[in-house]
Amino acid sequence: MLYLQHGWGEDETAWSNQGHANLIMDNLIATGKIQPFIIVMTYGMTNDVKPGPGAFKSFKIDYFQTVLTDELIPYVDASFRTRADRVHRAMGGLSMGGMETHMITLNKPELFAYYALLSGGTYSPDELKDKAKPKLIFISCGSKERPDGVKNAVVALKGAGYDAVSYISENTAHEFLTWRRSLYELAPLLFKE
Repeated sequence: MLYLQHGWGEDETAWSNQGHANLIMDNLIATGKIQPFIIVMTYGMTNDVKPGPGAFKSFKIDYFQTVLTDELIPYVDASFRTRADRVHRAMGGLSMGGMETHMITLNKPELFAYYALLSGGTYSPDELKDKAKPKLIFISCGSKERPDGVKNAVVALKGAGYDAVSYISENTAHEFLTWRRSLYELAPLLFKE
């Protein structure tokens, strides 16, 4: 089960309408590169933060985290045939959704074993220290964003004993082509037993 978050100013339809997540997944399944799994895409704009300089500094994760972890995950696990445990649950997101993923996985590491930040920042070993160890950390961005930051973060994570993967989308920036390619690279890495 992958909880996949959209970016700033978008909604729960972004990954289907712009990201073509359904087509990416269908093609990966058809070619035998992945086994089917459920993707949950939910509305993440639960803040009143207005765009502008310093906007993200006033971003509070509490509201969305409560909806996701206390309401949505229990609902999905009760309503669908899921493996309702940490090792069968991933969280990822693009841009602001990556920021949400970063905050929630650090706050609730007991819920997710796979973390994915798509143009959504990085993790450091210090942030993850003394928390439930993720099975995989996937960090990506476009080559026109900050690829060195992504690559360096993954080197540091690997050096600290984490299974971490970086992906750089060539000749793309902060855009859906980057995130489509990232999902294509991420999906086959999830839920390996």
